[in-house]
Amino acid sequence: MKSLKEFINDLALRESGGNYKIINKFGYIGKYQMGETALIDCGYYKKDSKIYNNDWSGKFLGKDGVNSLNDFLNNPQVQDKAEIEFLKCQWRYLKALGIKSFIGEIINNFKITQSSTLAGAHLKGASSVLKYLKSNGKTCLKDGFGTSIEEYMKKFTDYDVSQICD
Repeated sequence: MKSLKEFINDLALRESGGNYKIINKFGYIGKYQMGETALIDCGYYKKDSKIYNNDWSGKFLGKDGVNSLNDFLNNPQVQDKAEIEFLKCQWRYLKALGIKSFIGEIINNFKITQSSTLAGAHLKGASSVLKYLKSNGKTCLKDGFGTSIEEYMKKFTDYDVSQICD
């Protein structure tokens, strides 16, 4: 089984090729391609009155010295810390939704694990993971680039993320 460090590294490679300074066409930022909602969950950002659209017109809150988009993009240590915080937050959401009851099940020829659910939540959110699991793999949402939640869940099944998942 691969380590948490490998999980985070592999996730970053899949998300951005490991590029801390990238902004994609949908406004997701940094090595882990985090959006406004992710940074709100982690306490780095407060949205404006608009919908969550990753236009970054809200306000950075100064956490860990991050007062702007550029501060975030230029601070690898903060991005790494924020990703760990985001994963912990996603696990709390997953637990609250009852995901633990699906761990160990086989859906579409792969085993559901803590790491697979975390990866799916990173891509499309905890509620999308639940929809996928409750539909026995028939409801398979995709991101803006066409990557399916199932693709992520399959790719990230064999990692020890017990440090994140209490």
